[in-house]
Amino acid sequence: MSNQSQKEQSLEEINQSLYKQGLTDGLPVIPPTEERVEEMLRGTDNPRDHVLGEIGNNENALTVEQLASNAVMAGCLPTYMPVLEAGVRALADPDSNSIQFSVSTGSWSYQWLVNGPVRDALDIESGSGAFGPSFHANQTIARALGIAYRNTAKIYPGEKDMGVMGNPAKFSFLAGENEETSPWEPYHVTNGFDEDDSTISISGPNSWVQWFPHENDAEHVLRGMIENTPSSMRASSGEDLNATITHFVNPYNAEELEKGDLSKEEIKEYMVENSYQKTGGNSRSILENEKVGPLQVRQYADTDAINIVAVGGPGRVNAISGTSIGGPVTKKIEFPDEWESLLEEYSVEREWVPTEGFYD
Repeated sequence: MSNQSQKEQSLEEINQSLYKQGLTDGLPVIPPTEERVEEMLRGTDNPRDHVLGEIGNNENALTVEQLASNAVMAGCLPTYMPVLEAGVRALADPDSNSIQFSVSTGSWSYQWLVNGPVRDALDIESGSGAFGPSFHANQTIARALGIAYRNTAKIYPGEKDMGVMGNPAKFSFLAGENEETSPWEPYHVTNGFDEDDSTISISGPNSWVQWFPHENDAEHVLRGMIENTPSSMRASSGEDLNATITHFVNPYNAEELEKGDLSKEEIKEYMVENSYQKTGGNSRSILENEKVGPLQVRQYADTDAINIVAVGGPGRVNAISGTSIGGPVTKKIEFPDEWESLLEEYSVEREWVPTEGFYD
């Protein structure tokens, strides 16, 4: 958008025009003027026309400049560009299956997890309310990636996006892992990255459930992880398509699992071995068939289909996200040469959330 057109139009007129063209997510946006896009591009060393990836069923190319424009509209800071670029690479990875959860009738969402030092550098929240409102980086990074995908792949509800109900998580579904309170190695380390690496991971769930254990010990937490998984969520890994479920565990329950001397892998193994569910067959179908199928199946078919992530603040509420029909895919975040100076320029310290004593 040129400076001249900005002068000629009011903010309301610009938003109305962008909305009419299908370039927004329905919420007001910041006009992507030349100056604002240019400032956003300070967050990358890649040229404007560099293609970050091809996305959508028509393999539309998404360039750095296009990403910067969408980032401006979503309200991002230039310091967010390295995370956004890695996010686009994750979306463009065929293993993410992003086109499927962008258009399916199941109303899937884009679920993002950030690991490593970039969490502190950009104030990406991983504690209390991490998936909720109030945190600028969490909200705008996820929003920008969603708008960029939508605008590049030209996905509109009822045309390509056939989600029957739609999903509010498509606006923003991003948190950092609370690595500092976790008794386990961070998610990105589990998936082959170094602890000092900064990464962003994507998966595509369509449901979200919160729950708390009846008693606060390892056995009840383990049982709760299985019993509170809806029957509609099924998990199994495979070469063609992963169907995965993610468990977000709060610091207190994570500590109780640690007291039970349970590793991530042991927790997953327990869930696989103890997650049998009835198949739902009725007596008529059994009588009319010569061969009777199994009356029970495992809700969690194998450990590779289970993700365990430490997220959240004080309290014993956990969450289950799934089933994801894409990913998870994790990409390393690469930073520009002037990253540190840019951080100093755009540093914002919140005064409205305590930073000490949360877990004392």
